[in-house]
Amino acid sequence: MPDRLRVTYFNRSYWPDTGATGQLLTELAEDLTRDHHIDVTVITGYPVAANGGAPLPSREVRNGVTIVRASGTTFSPRRFTGRAANYVTYFVSALVAGLRLPRPDVAVALTDPPIIGLAAVAARPRCGFVFFCQDIFPEVAGLLEDFRSPLVNAMLERLNRFLLRRARRVVVLGDTMRDRLVTGKGADPARMSVIHNWADTEAIVPSPKRNVFSDAHGLADRFVVLHAGNIGMSQNLDVVIDAADHLRSRDDIVFLFIGDGNRKAALEAAAASRGLDRVRFLPFQPRDQLRWTYATADVCLVSLKPGLAGYIVPSKLYPILAAGRPYRDHRPPPVRCPGRAGRRAGSRRRRRAPGRRRGRPAAARRFGPRGGAVVRAHAPGGGPRRRPAHPGRRMLKRAFDIAVSAAGLAGSAPLWLLIAILIKIEDGGPVIYAQERVGRGGRVFLAYKFRSMVPDAERETGAIQAAEHDPRVTRIGKILRVTAMDELPQLWNILRGDMSIVGPRPLRPGEADTTADGRHLPLSSIAGYAQRHEIRPGLTGIAQVYAPRDLPRTGKFRYDLLYRRRASFCLDARLILQSFWITLRGRWEHRGRKT
Repeated sequence: MPDRLRVTYFNRSYWPDTGATGQLLTELAEDLTRDHHIDVTVITGYPVAANGGAPLPSREVRNGVTIVRASGTTFSPRRFTGRAANYVTYFVSALVAGLRLPRPDVAVALTDPPIIGLAAVAARPRCGFVFFCQDIFPEVAGLLEDFRSPLVNAMLERLNRFLLRRARRVVVLGDTMRDRLVTGKGADPARMSVIHNWADTEAIVPSPKRNVFSDAHGLADRFVVLHAGNIGMSQNLDVVIDAADHLRSRDDIVFLFIGDGNRKAALEAAAASRGLDRVRFLPFQPRDQLRWTYATADVCLVSLKPGLAGYIVPSKLYPILAAGRPYRDHRPPPVRCPGRAGRRAGSRRRRRAPGRRRGRPAAARRFGPRGGAVVRAHAPGGGPRRRPAHPGRRMLKRAFDIAVSAAGLAGSAPLWLLIAILIKIEDGGPVIYAQERVGRGGRVFLAYKFRSMVPDAERETGAIQAAEHDPRVTRIGKILRVTAMDELPQLWNILRGDMSIVGPRPLRPGEADTTADGRHLPLSSIAGYAQRHEIRPGLTGIAQVYAPRDLPRTGKFRYDLLYRRRASFCLDARLILQSFWITLRGRWEHRGRKT
């Protein structure tokens, strides 16, 4: 029988810590040991919170997992000095413990603290170092309200990039986090695995609102708005206190915070100073009570401060899905600015989590324990990768592009002559407009179009999209744009191999999007930018056919990534037919639904 894989985890938080990262790592380590027969050692610290006076051994085996507790300070994390002391002393002790232990096959570092990856690298694992990103630094360090240091941030930036280069596999919590690391930190996308966090879908199940927990706290007959988990600096929870103040006249609504964290005392003080007696705070609840605490909620909150999307991924969504409860998502997308508390309090936009009958089993399968996915990421041969397109399908797609573009060029030749004459008659300017675009793999090429705007249209405005009733668009240009006839010269780009018939729209180098507050955001900083360039750009595509013309690039990129995942010959044929229908109806410039 072959030797069992030996994996060593480095993370300051582990059982009996109540923090989300520690709880998730505990479930993962025990799952790997029990169900996947892996020898797991966790080098962790002592709990910062009191443990009921019961001393914990420096080394023990619990549920098959070897726990090594590195000695270190356990000061209160409410002040920066306490947090810093806890981080540094744990790191030094964990480094020593890792060097003393037998050499593991795989060493895995989470990000508590952000420097612990160095200890995992020093452990000299045989099969390599795995970087399990729960947070991205130094961006997360910017949350600290009691400490600011450009020097420390620069050091964390260099350290993060070093760990990304050294890692054989980088595990991230979602597509946005992956895009942040690829576009912002230069991480190699081929080494990355997306493994979402999870919930215990056997312990947390849909349950009735009237239960032992709701009866004990007088909540069975109240509308309960629940925030459960870490009450920290990343969640933007002051807006919840503002919302409670805005709704103080509603006696039937209770805002319930369950958990602990750096911001709990401040939020309690804010609620008390405003006399908000229907804002309640409770400590973390025992594990066997979680199903009842979530069942008590009429709506749950998932929140994040603006600008942190992808740098932090809240794990509280998964137990909400497991419990089948509605939730209100307060996480602003990367380019959208949040609204005011009053507007949020009055908003009815909320998402209903999957129910018991239909969606909840699907959510349980997707966001249940992730041991199997983690095993594949830790395995010596590497982790899961996106299945590459079959060579036969690529050849068929290219052959189709060549055939269609060649036939289109030949068949549309008389139309080219007519369009050229009309453009010349209107203003005498050039007929063809050449523009740099970004193609597959980031290669820049010249894309050709019939000119639909006045000559030098971007001299004053720069590279911006045409607006509705844009005065720069000529009379013949309006007809060309609504029918997409201005795109005909791109058939030559398709024949050359710069483009495909179907794919993401080719972007301009250095192009920017305008955010809700008027800022210009480089497209390269938007999640999904790198992934959409793994395939040839197209003349048409899902985003071109289905996305509203005024949809921000963030939304359009999601359509592009959907095509990247679902690309097939049947989908291409469907999009081409729909594109012809839009052309016949002259609706390419329509601001709403085109089809």
